[in-house]
Amino acid sequence: MKLLLATIKTDCNYTDYAMRYLYSIVEDSPLDVDMKTYGKYELDGNIYEDIIRGQYNIVYFHCNALNERHISNVIEMIKKAAPSTAVVVGGMHVSFETRNYMKANPWVDYVIRGEGESVLFRFLKSVYEYEFDFENIPGLAYRTDEQIVVNNYDEPVEMDDLPFPYDKTDADGSVIYYESMRGSAERVAYLPHLPESRIRSLSLARVCRELRYFLVKEPEQVVFFDRCFNANSERAYRIFEYLINNDNGVTSFEFNISGENLDDETIRLLAEAREGLFIFNIDVASTNAEVLAAVGRKENIYQLMYNVTKLLQAGKVIANVSVIAGLPYETEELFARSFNKAYGLADGSPFGIKMLRLAKGTQLRMDADKYGYLYTSASPYDVIGTDHLSAEDMIRIRNISRVTQSFIGNGGFKNAFPRMLTDLGMKPYDLFSKLADYVYSHGMDNKMHKPDNLARMLFAFAHELYADFEDDLKFQILTDAIHADLESAVSEEEIIRFERKGWDLEA
Repeated sequence: MKLLLATIKTDCNYTDYAMRYLYSIVEDSPLDVDMKTYGKYELDGNIYEDIIRGQYNIVYFHCNALNERHISNVIEMIKKAAPSTAVVVGGMHVSFETRNYMKANPWVDYVIRGEGESVLFRFLKSVYEYEFDFENIPGLAYRTDEQIVVNNYDEPVEMDDLPFPYDKTDADGSVIYYESMRGSAERVAYLPHLPESRIRSLSLARVCRELRYFLVKEPEQVVFFDRCFNANSERAYRIFEYLINNDNGVTSFEFNISGENLDDETIRLLAEAREGLFIFNIDVASTNAEVLAAVGRKENIYQLMYNVTKLLQAGKVIANVSVIAGLPYETEELFARSFNKAYGLADGSPFGIKMLRLAKGTQLRMDADKYGYLYTSASPYDVIGTDHLSAEDMIRIRNISRVTQSFIGNGGFKNAFPRMLTDLGMKPYDLFSKLADYVYSHGMDNKMHKPDNLARMLFAFAHELYADFEDDLKFQILTDAIHADLESAVSEEEIIRFERKGWDLEA
């Protein structure tokens, strides 16, 4: 019996990691197992033809919000060409509203719901042994007598029961993905949650052993998928300590961190780290108490800002700070306040706006009518407007988000923007709003992918804003700051080409 585990690559990197886990639990089974990740831009027809040539008995697709439509197209072609092929779909995206998904996709025979490792294993065992006792497999949805049966979710997987997904699929590459825990202490309304979402962690000894494997391999970066890595502050401290003491001088480690949970002892420890060893993603979401309460965030925003400020003062940790646009009760004015406070918190570190999406399994999707949400009916379910933010407001903020991401999302132009804010006496949101207006009104939005173009845009934009100054000294100082920021972002050869062309974007 031949089994294919397949997915279509997207920007959702967790899908690739989940595929590794699934492969690791079936690779030693009596099945003939293949695993394939098809390219993001691969034609649906080419994927279909490749799968048909493989003559698989069972085809499993791991689905997310970004590849759902492509996978649906491929599945339809497979079932029309080879009706006897069993088609199975899994992933968190199809774990919610499963019955509706199967009604909309009649070519799907089975759905693996929730954390899929044990569910897929039991399903395959049942098929291989000709038991077909699908009603006794928690987490499985299936068709019978033209009816759709959706079983309750399985119990959460205990992390130490899972194999290390890199044992035989080697951990080579510039970026490696990893998780040491699943679940969340808080049921934040804009994130999907299974009914049982208690935190389950790998043992500390196992985490250190597996991190040692990565340290020996020396990838450029290891990214932790843990939703809130420092939910247990003591455990996080021990792992930080291990990485500091065993630093290979090459690899950086990225974590999703709760700023409120950073204690003084951990901050002192992190000050001993190599600069760049740690990258922290800190989701501020909003600085408005009513908004935070509506989405189930209990943070004391002042404690969070105090902790993160102390962390960044040591200058060793890179912090990616973000706010979310489209949360309940937040007008553009309130969002601007959150933006300004969080931008000040980042203080030259990477900063960005996340645009809210009402993903399946989120409380906000269930409460969409309560807050007047309008959102796209097709994935990835982007918010169009709310009772407090019109569609025009959301478009404007989306443009600001794109501009912010391009200019400072990776820590770029960290000298130029503080200089402009000081010179012009403007608040950050107002400055980036004007910059977004300038970029889009001049049709420059398709040129924001190159650092030299960004430098020229910023130069031209600032030239207009500085026109009222009586002397050119401030603008000259800003020009030097823009040039210095560009120098830190590109190679010496690119700087030579930039200087040869000059500041004119159209030259």
